Order: sequence, then C-alpha cells, then structure tokens
Amino acid sequence: MALQLGKSPRSSKAAPAKRGPVHPKARKAQAVVAVLPFLDQRPGGADSHLSEGIAEEVLQALNHLEDLQVVSRTTSFRYGGSALSPLAVGRRLHATAILAGTLRKEASLLTLKAELVEVKSGRVTWSKAYAFDRQDLFKTLDDLIACVASALHVPTFIRPRYAVDLEAYESYLRGRQAYFRFNRQGMRSAAEMYRRALDLDPDFPSAWAGLANCAAFTYIYIDRTEPQRELAESCSRKALELDPDLAEAHASRGVALSAAGLVDEAEAAFETALRLDPNLFAAAYFYARHCFANGKLERAIEYFEWAAALRPEDFQAILLVAQVYHSLGLEDEAERARRTGLALVEERLERVPEDVRARYLGANALVALGEREKGLDWARKARSMDPDDPMLLYNLGCIHALAGDPEESLDCLERAAAGGLSQKDWFIHDGDLDAIRSHPRFQALMARLGS
Repeated sequence: MALQLGKSPRSSKAAPAKRGPVHPKARKAQAVVAVLPFLDQRPGGADSHLSEGIAEEVLQALNHLEDLQVVSRTTSFRYGGSALSPLAVGRRLHATAILAGTLRKEASLLTLKAELVEVKSGRVTWSKAYAFDRQDLFKTLDDLIACVASALHVPTFIRPRYAVDLEAYESYLRGRQAYFRFNRQGMRSAAEMYRRALDLDPDFPSAWAGLANCAAFTYIYIDRTEPQRELAESCSRKALELDPDLAEAHASRGVALSAAGLVDEAEAAFETALRLDPNLFAAAYFYARHCFANGKLERAIEYFEWAAALRPEDFQAILLVAQVYHSLGLEDEAERARRTGLALVEERLERVPEDVRARYLGANALVALGEREKGLDWARKARSMDPDDPMLLYNLGCIHALAGDPEESLDCLERAAAGGLSQKDWFIHDGDLDAIRSHPRFQALMARLGS
C-alpha cells in the first residue's frame, strides 16, 4: 500500500454501505432471559473462573436461539453473588426469566444445580441437579441448554461440540481472559494457558485457535519475526483441521492471514466465521480491525458496530469505531460513540481500576471530547502501570497528538515501533495522528517501518 502522509480521506455525506455477511436481524423475542454466573461453592472462590465460564457457555448458546433475547453478559454477571434474590435481579433487568445456579468441583466430580425462575410470577419453571464426571461437562451443558429452551418454549438446535478435558477447558478459559487484556504480559499468560490446555488435550481446536491469535498479536505488535507468523499460520490451520465448522477457528485463521498481509484471504475467513456464527464477537471485532488497517474505513465501521451490538458492555469496539468516524469526518457519530464508550470505561474502572487498556482508551476519548487535562491524567496513570508496552505507547502517541503535544506523541510512537509495534497501515489510517503527519519525525518513522 502506498504511503500517504497527507490527511486521511474525509467524507461527511453518508453513512457506510453494508457489505459482507448479513447482520443478525433484530429478533421479535417472545422471552428475555438473564443468566447469572453460577456461584462457586468452594471456599475462597477457587473455581470462580470455571463457574463463570460455564455460565457464559450457557449464555452464548442461548443467545443463538431464535425467539429468545439474552441479557448481555456484563449486565447480568454484575449481579453474581448479589444480596438480591434472582427474582429481584430479574425484575431489575426487565427479564422474562432468570437462570441461576451453583457449581461445586471436588476432584473429578462436579455438581451443578440450576433453576429457571419466571420473573412475573416468581415460579420456578425448571430446575435440575447434575452430578457428572469431568469429561461429561459439555454433554451436561447441552442437556441444560435444551431443558431451558424447552421451558421457555423456544426451538433449539445444539451443534455438537468437542468434549474437551475439564482441566484443559479451565486453562483455555484462563488463556482467553488473559488474551483480551491486549498487552505483552497478557499475551504471554494467554499463550502459556493455551499451551497447557493443549498439553492436556492436543485435539482441542479452540485452544489451537487461541494460540494462533496470541502468535498473530505478537507478530503485529511485539515481535515481527517469521517464527511468530509461522506459528499463527500453523496453529490456525490446525484448529480448522480439527473442526472445519468452528467459527472461532475461521476467525483465528482470519487474524493469522491478516497478520501475514493476505488481505482477501483474511476477509474470506472472517466472513466464513460470521456466516457460521453471526454472534461471534471476536470475528466481528478482528474483522473490523483488519478493515481499518487496510484502509477500508466504511467496512471497519460496519464491523466495529456489529461487535459493539454483540457486546453492549464492551468499551473497545465502540471507542475504536469513534476513531474511524473521526477519520471519515463524521464528527457527530464520533462524539456519540465516544460518550457511550467513555461511560462503559468509567463503569469498568470502578470494578477493575488496574485495567490499563480501559484507562488509555478512555483517556483518548476524554481528550477528543475536550477534557484534555483529565485525559492526560488518565494517560499518565496508564503509563505508570505498564510503561514499556508497545500497544500502550502507540495509544499514548495518539492521545498526545490529539492533545497538541507533537513531540511527546512522536516520542511514544517511536518507542512503540522500537518495542515491536510494526503495523504500518494502522499508523497510516488512524485519524488521531493527522496533526503530526507532516512532521519530519513522523515521515522518518514511516520510512523506517518500510512497505
């Protein structure tokens, strides 16, 4: 792609046209269900990651059913362990029904108790206690999901899933949690967890997909070496070989192909993932990032908005789409998205004040909205937490460019590139950097990053 050192293209005439797979249509839901995290019965919450992961599996499966609306994960999960009764939570969330339960793990035996409560009447419409061995986890969950769907009078089809070893599944859950921190430490932890899962269960396709994602991230943002690119390619291919119909594997393949610069092949993989599972956040989110990096800004808006609709609680997609709107000169839309995303960031930081990514993406929104000093204060706090992370440094470069600090911006961008962030196309198309494009240091940095 030719280097463009002038302003990014601007257009304020029209919203982006729709392309690609068909977005899930708004459902005329006959029921609205909220899923609470299953309460971990072990002292100290030693298995809380598993109890939440299982509840999320159930939530995502229910979210695929026609005629059923599912309250978003973050909205419902904030009531996990609440002093409020499930019935009171259901009324607060305007749900038709609420699913709650408990989990206890003792050695290889698990006990799962679940009940579905009709909010209007307070009546328990379905309940069941399961005692099962570790290898029967997904078989048990399939039965639970089918029973809940039946109690809610909605049709169900459950796609057969790989019966993963429980310990491998737990490692996968920990890896996925670490991955979405989007920093070096998170990638190392995620890769370690995915490798542990594969040591325990070498045929676990989701773990292969996760490891491919880690390698692709590392190649783009930390260590642009052939071994990382090859690892992303081989792991994503392995995931597809193990399960050709797994949307997660196709999304992972798209990420790997995008990292390798194979634009059309990556798009085909992402679109396949979304055809297989239009509700897969990772497919929409990473497709959007791919489109933005390749200058397809209207399509990036489409898929960032798609991802934001799938996870209304996620601050990343909505704040990134704000930047794309800004790059296209759609300032009203940019402000709307920034204010929405900033509210989500503030809510996140109340619960997890150490979330560096929330802090710096929120700082960007604050500066762009005119709250310069508060935004720069948040940026300083983020930098104090992880001062050498390339992704953080790149975003600090954007923040300081918006704030009118060109030299500080360029210092951060140069350090980000020296630390391994080498996705030149993102530099080219990011409207946050417009103020410094003509600066000799920026042009020199683009020349060093090559073609």
